Amino acid sequence: MGLTALALLVLAALVFDLRQRRIPNKLVLLMLGAGFLINLIGHQTWLQGAGLFTSYPGALGAKGALLGALTGLAVFLPFYLLRAMGAGDVKLMAGIGSFVGPVAAINVALFILVAGGVLAVVRMVWVRKTQLVLFNVVTALGQMVPGSVARFDPATQSADRMPYGVAMAAGLLAYGAWIFSGHNPIVNF
Repeated sequence: MGLTALALLVLAALVFDLRQRRIPNKLVLLMLGAGFLINLIGHQTWLQGAGLFTSYPGALGAKGALLGALTGLAVFLPFYLLRAMGAGDVKLMAGIGSFVGPVAAINVALFILVAGGVLAVVRMVWVRKTQLVLFNVVTALGQMVPGSVARFDPATQSADRMPYGVAMAAGLLAYGAWIFSGHNPIVNF
């Protein structure tokens, strides 16, 4: 039930992101609420707090859901502050974290970031803006050098905007496939 709810909510976010280039706050609030609810009343197993992505899925409880939401928020917040990601994407990751818990939220985020990188490269080549993107990367990195006069503003100098909901859905799907095919999480504590 938890995986189905998570999949449907991420799919809804993907559709909104593709159509409107935004993820509505109501959807994120629904996702956060559903994540908490499922972890509060979900199936309890002998392995307390196992989470959705385990051989014996079980509810994480309120603490696990809250820590998962905060972890998801914290992992993607720096990207928002650098204007590399929209606020809706950050909040969506918090919603995903409320379903999966803190450790899985870190792992899911890693898979999402890899999926986002792959999709960004494919999109860059597809829309034939490789040269502009590489120039922007050099400018953005150059502004970090002390004394540099180069300034990059992603809001005005971006080569293209990608709906990151695609990467989020792909990364979540890839992480689920990774775990359910018998692999261990990348980060585990």
